[in-house]
Amino acid sequence: MLINFKNIWNRLLPHIVRTKPMSDLCDMCQKNNAAVYRSANLPDVVKRAKLKKQFEHLELVSKERSLYRDMVSQCKKSVENLTLGSNTQCSRNINVHYSFDYAQHVHYPSNPLQPGPMYFLVPRKCGIFGVTCEGIPSQVNYLIDEGMCTGKGSNAVISYLHHFFNTYGLGEQHAELHCDNCSGQNKNKFIWYLMWRTLHNFHFSITLNFMITGHTKFGPDWCFGLLKQNFKRTEVSSLADMVECVEKSSVTGVNIPQLVGDEQGNVFVNVYDWQDFFAPYFKQLNGIKKLHHMRFDINHPGIIFCKTVCDENEEAINLLKDVSVHPPSALPEVQKPPGLDLKRQWYFFNKIREYCTEESQDTVCPLPVDQPSNCLSSEDESEDELPPVERHNGKKRNCKLSTDDLVTFWMNSKKLIVQQYQTKVITSHYWALKIERPLPLP
Repeated sequence: MLINFKNIWNRLLPHIVRTKPMSDLCDMCQKNNAAVYRSANLPDVVKRAKLKKQFEHLELVSKERSLYRDMVSQCKKSVENLTLGSNTQCSRNINVHYSFDYAQHVHYPSNPLQPGPMYFLVPRKCGIFGVTCEGIPSQVNYLIDEGMCTGKGSNAVISYLHHFFNTYGLGEQHAELHCDNCSGQNKNKFIWYLMWRTLHNFHFSITLNFMITGHTKFGPDWCFGLLKQNFKRTEVSSLADMVECVEKSSVTGVNIPQLVGDEQGNVFVNVYDWQDFFAPYFKQLNGIKKLHHMRFDINHPGIIFCKTVCDENEEAINLLKDVSVHPPSALPEVQKPPGLDLKRQWYFFNKIREYCTEESQDTVCPLPVDQPSNCLSSEDESEDELPPVERHNGKKRNCKLSTDDLVTFWMNSKKLIVQQYQTKVITSHYWALKIERPLPLP
C-alpha cells in the first residue's frame, strides 16, 4: 500500500518533495534568504540591495567551487596510473591535489541490531581523520582511539598530514591543499608547518585553500559517507574490526585504514609538539580568518603569498622573525598519548564489556590494574555510602548516617509522600464534584 501511495504521489504531485537531511548549512545564505522573504512590502531599492548581497555571495561560492574542480581535474591528469605509497619526496615534477578533514567520531562496540540498554551507554570512541587524493581517487583514514586522542588541534592535524606525506605521498614537487575553514589559531600553526616544508625542500611549492564556510562539501565527505554506510551495517567490536570495516567500505578500495594506535597503548603514528617548535621562529599572521588562499614557494623563503578571493592579487608577507634564522629540519618533541583515566576504564569493564565479542573483551574492556578509592568497580554505588549532600558554609561535605538515622529519614519521607498523595486525591475529588454539580446561578 505504501509503495502504491508513493507512486501515485510522485505521478500526480511531482513538484511536492520531502526535505532531505542536510548538514553544514551556510549561515550567510539563510540570513540573506530570510531578508529577501521579509522584503515583500519594502521599496524596490531595498529589495535590489538584498538580492544583490545574496547574488554576490553565491557568485563567490561558485568561483571557489570552480577553482576546486579545476585543481581536481588537473590532478587526475598528473597522477594517472599512480597509487598512494611510500615515495621519495620531490621525486616527481607533478602537481598533486590533496584534501583533508575530520569526520564525526564513531563508537565501538557497535551492533546494527542495537540492544536496548546500549543506547544509553557511551562506548569507546574512535576519531577519524581523512586525507584524500581525488585524482586517484583514494583516501587514507587515520583511526584515532579514545586513548590516543590528543584533541583536534593543530598539533594532531599537522602530525597526521606529515605522516601522510612521508608514508603515502606520491613524491610530488608541487602540492595543492584544500580544507574546510578552521579557527584562526589553527590556521597560523598550519601555515608555519607548510612554510617549514618549503624551507627544507620537502616541497618546491605548496598552495593552501580554505573552503567558504557553509559550502565545504568536498572529497573527504564522499569517502566518509562510504565508510559510515558500511559501519552502520557491520558489527564492530574492536579497532581490528574497524580496520576491516574501512577496507570493505568500497569495492574499488577507495578507503585505506591507518591506525594511530591500538587499545593496549602501542603508538603507530606519533603526534609532535609543532606549536612550541615553530613559535620562536615565525610570526602570527594578522587577519588570517579572512584569507582563503595562501602560497609558499622555495624561491621565496619565509614569504607567504595570500589573498582573500581566488581572482584577487596576491600580497607578500614575511613570516620569519629573523630572516637569517630558520627552524631546524629535525622533528619536534613527541607528545605522549593521554590514555584512558581509571574512571573510564572501570566504566568500560563494568558496562561495555558484555557487548563485546569474547575475542575482543580483554582487548577493548580489560580489567583495570588499579582501583583508587574514588573509582568504584561495582556497577552501582554502595548503599551505605551517600553522596555529599550536607552543606557547611556553602561547601559540600560528606555525611555518614547511621542505620537508625536512615530508617527515620525513610519513614518521614514516606509519611510526607502519603500526605501529598492524599491531598491531591481529595483536591481532585473536590473539583470533580464541583464540575458535576455546579452551583446555581443567583
